[in-house]
Amino acid sequence: MLGDWENAYLTLSPEYEAEELRFFAGLVEKGFVYRGKKPVYWSIPCRTALAEAEVEYKDHVSPSIYVKFPVIGMPDTYVLIWTTTPWTLPANLAVAYNSTFQYVKVTVGIETYIMYSGLVESVANKCSWKRYKVEPLETDTLEKIEYKHPFCERTGRLYPGDEFVESSTGTGLVHIAPGHGLEDYELGCRVGLPIYSPIDDDGRFIYTDDLPRDAQMPESFIGKSVLEVNGKSEANEVVLDELRRRALLLHAEEYLHSYPHCWRSKTPVIFRAMHQWFIRIDHPINVEGRMVTLRELALEEIRRVNWIPAWGQNRIEAAVRSRPDWCISRQRSWGVPLPVFYDSNRNPILDAEIIRRVADLIEAHGSDIWFERSVNELWALVKPPAWAGADPVEKSSDTLDVWIDSGVSWRAVVARRPELRGDPKPFQSDLYIEGSDQHRGWFQSSMLLALAGEGAAPFKTVLTHGFLVDADREKISKSAQAQGMYDKPQTAEAYVNKWGADIIRLWVASQDFRADIVVSEERIAKVAESYRVIRNALRFQLSNLYDFDPAIHTVPYEQLNGLDRWILGRFSALEAQIRKAYEEYEFHEVYQRLIQFVAVDLSAIYHDIIKDRLYTLAPNAIQRRAAQTVLWQILVGMCHMLAPILVFTAEEAWERIPGRPVETVHMSRWIPTNYPKCPTGEFLEEIRQKTLPKLEEKRQAKLIGKSLEDKSYNPVQRFNLRYFKS
Repeated sequence: MLGDWENAYLTLSPEYEAEELRFFAGLVEKGFVYRGKKPVYWSIPCRTALAEAEVEYKDHVSPSIYVKFPVIGMPDTYVLIWTTTPWTLPANLAVAYNSTFQYVKVTVGIETYIMYSGLVESVANKCSWKRYKVEPLETDTLEKIEYKHPFCERTGRLYPGDEFVESSTGTGLVHIAPGHGLEDYELGCRVGLPIYSPIDDDGRFIYTDDLPRDAQMPESFIGKSVLEVNGKSEANEVVLDELRRRALLLHAEEYLHSYPHCWRSKTPVIFRAMHQWFIRIDHPINVEGRMVTLRELALEEIRRVNWIPAWGQNRIEAAVRSRPDWCISRQRSWGVPLPVFYDSNRNPILDAEIIRRVADLIEAHGSDIWFERSVNELWALVKPPAWAGADPVEKSSDTLDVWIDSGVSWRAVVARRPELRGDPKPFQSDLYIEGSDQHRGWFQSSMLLALAGEGAAPFKTVLTHGFLVDADREKISKSAQAQGMYDKPQTAEAYVNKWGADIIRLWVASQDFRADIVVSEERIAKVAESYRVIRNALRFQLSNLYDFDPAIHTVPYEQLNGLDRWILGRFSALEAQIRKAYEEYEFHEVYQRLIQFVAVDLSAIYHDIIKDRLYTLAPNAIQRRAAQTVLWQILVGMCHMLAPILVFTAEEAWERIPGRPVETVHMSRWIPTNYPKCPTGEFLEEIRQKTLPKLEEKRQAKLIGKSLEDKSYNPVQRFNLRYFKS
């Protein structure tokens, strides 16, 4: 693989950004893009919404609390809910139950709690209940219950939420805050609840216009931050204190669970409802006369792609099936602008023709022009001649999701460059390569956008590799190093400076990329020894070809002896194996088979045996020229096999090969040899394998020095050995 370094593509180039916006205009025309208020991942430190691919899950300790919601008209009776996000309780507007569960009333002392029967024992153990009474409750009565919010002046009701209310943890009753969770949002929309989210961009409690002021949280809550510092947040603490003051906190403990974190700040994200721009994942598409949704088309296309390893298909299928609509707007100060204007009534002006005019403007001046010019200046430049709508008074300050930046490379790069265009689809690449986290990232964003734009995936094959990890199995990455998670010199630059680029490439090739790869000095040092074996073999071959001209001195195959034919047969078999391994991306197989051949068949056997011919016979003796013929053919073939991995070493050797076909190995064509397996050589190899141990025994006993000093073999054995040596 060669890089066109003179024409590298950059997503920040004006041409790329313009093509991205032209593609976005097409999405707008097709109806994929809409604006809505719904919960999105929000990074408080970065002050921006996040997409699914910008979220990573890590273990997190949250406060696990059981809260009593007083039932109206039933003294000392409570709906018992469980949550690990106390800060969302001010936004509670309902409680969800599962209509297939059996609910009960549990009486402890003078108080009665409503919960799922299957979790009574778990709650009783946590709360240390010694005695309690359980009575069945008709599930139909749940929808008639009205409760009072624990600390806000409002009431709520219970609604079925069978699709997400589970029986494994909690109480079987889930508190619903439509502004702070996707399932909560969907239930809220279904039953007509406000999408209430009393959190600002900095993650602090605020009053909003969604509810009457007196129905919102206590004034003492305002300004408290959700952001965690040393594992605690002001918002959680003020909620817990209020619950304790009102004697409505039944139980609290720490809870370790997997929780979404911002990929940049590494802090826990929050779910927050706010107006954002989205791409509809279930938008209908006409594909050859049949209507399917983008999600359905993606699931179909996934099965047509070759996934390496095969489990990549299951991973991306699961990601596509479960993903919500794609939040594409970001509140960043950098990136490709989301080209939206707003009129005096705050209605958005999102028009495909205007977007294309903005694209032309950015291609000519760069994307900064959107941020530098006033709304009036921009509108004067991009207003369509026949525009009949309202004029804008404001422009959007949002930028497009970076996964759109990278996700349109199939159009902004591949389809636009003649030398890269695919066959039969000009936008389609043969191969995409990235880490195992990109099934939620680049692989998925590229595929969804290509399907929306062209109806087909942008790749034929997708290869997924693991991550580099240290001896403790901790991921090695730029972000981890920047945050001081390790201070070892575990960077490509440090290792290349010490070992050289080719040894590092060989080490990478030696690993099974499908799993995480442990980086250590010892492992690289071991591969460095293998590299020296390869390099020494190349040096031996080159040093014995100083007077060889393949156009003049090549000996026909028919005149080669058994040993020469044997090694050529072994080499042809190796080439077939290496070729197959490359085609299947089994680079560790390339490494293992190549090292085995070079160390044993080539160096220990063939090179060792032909030294007599090369060093003692006359320059033009046919036996010497025959050995050189074999060395030349194997050297050329080895350079071809090594070139994809040992790029510098292969080129260095190639430059010194007499009569090389072309100037650089990287522009040469690898045509594997097809020599047959040699029976004579295999027979002699069998004799050699039986003889060497006995020779070594005599050498250890100091009866002989070199092997030829032994005179104990019968004439047939000596003849065969001599033939094998000649």
